[in-house]
Amino acid sequence: MLSLFHFLRPWWLLALIPAIMLSYYWYKKSQTSKNSWQQHCDPHLLEHLLVKQTASKNWGLITLLMSGWLVIIVALAGPTWSRYAAPVYQKNLPRVIVLDVSQSMNATDLAPSRLQRAKYKVLDLLHSIKEGQTGMLVFSSLPFVVSPLTSDSNTIASMVPILDSSIVPVQGVDIGKALQKAGKLLQQAGSNHGQIILVTDNTPTQEDLTQAHNLAQQGYTTSVLAIATEQDPALVHLAGQGDGEYLGFKNDNSDVTQLINSNNSTNLSSKSSTQAQTEDLWDDHGSYLIWLAVFLLAFLARKGWLDKLC
Repeated sequence: MLSLFHFLRPWWLLALIPAIMLSYYWYKKSQTSKNSWQQHCDPHLLEHLLVKQTASKNWGLITLLMSGWLVIIVALAGPTWSRYAAPVYQKNLPRVIVLDVSQSMNATDLAPSRLQRAKYKVLDLLHSIKEGQTGMLVFSSLPFVVSPLTSDSNTIASMVPILDSSIVPVQGVDIGKALQKAGKLLQQAGSNHGQIILVTDNTPTQEDLTQAHNLAQQGYTTSVLAIATEQDPALVHLAGQGDGEYLGFKNDNSDVTQLINSNNSTNLSSKSSTQAQTEDLWDDHGSYLIWLAVFLLAFLARKGWLDKLC
């Protein structure tokens, strides 16, 4: 237990400094008062009048006051040596990011390349998501899971820099299969709703539009973050079929912010359930010391006691 002992708010211990200074002031004051009486009283009288009747009582009050002050400071500093499990509630708002790594994403009209800029957007997305679980997959002609749904977005973010076109064995483009795989990830996580965020520069086919529509009917919306210099009407239509949002590429992160705060995301959040988890927190035992401080300082409420300290 002693090895775990520490203070949650150790800066409160700085309040001991004025307590020490005040104690020193009262000590010097009592010494000055004693010396002044020595000039007018005989030593054998001073011993009985000053020391026993005044100094001892004053020092008793000072000790009482300083003890109460010390206890309060220690309580405010938050002494702790044990933990307890506290419930933590968060919205169960699942998302799957679907990143296109086909050859077209290596175009350099967006420097250094479309894929590199897309990865920057994915990182912005991961850093902007504050609650719920997130998964990710990449695709060309086939989808490949980067991460199943997890509450730790930092783990996914650490893998984003190594994603490129060479990690997929077969080239080509099939958005529909990627969306279908994203829907399965959400289902495997036990979610009957969720948001799929498609990051691509490719034009969807009719089969892709149908897949987005079918997923929307199941509660899984599809939003599109287009990585291109010009708007693709087919991608706009895909977002509409998926009951999601279409966002064109922006040099800043306003597109990411709009995607996270979009009306469709808000509606999806309102349908989401609340998930309870537990987190180990340090137990603050300072509150128990307050009762001791109240007991010590209660004696100072007696009439005239505080006047003796002035």
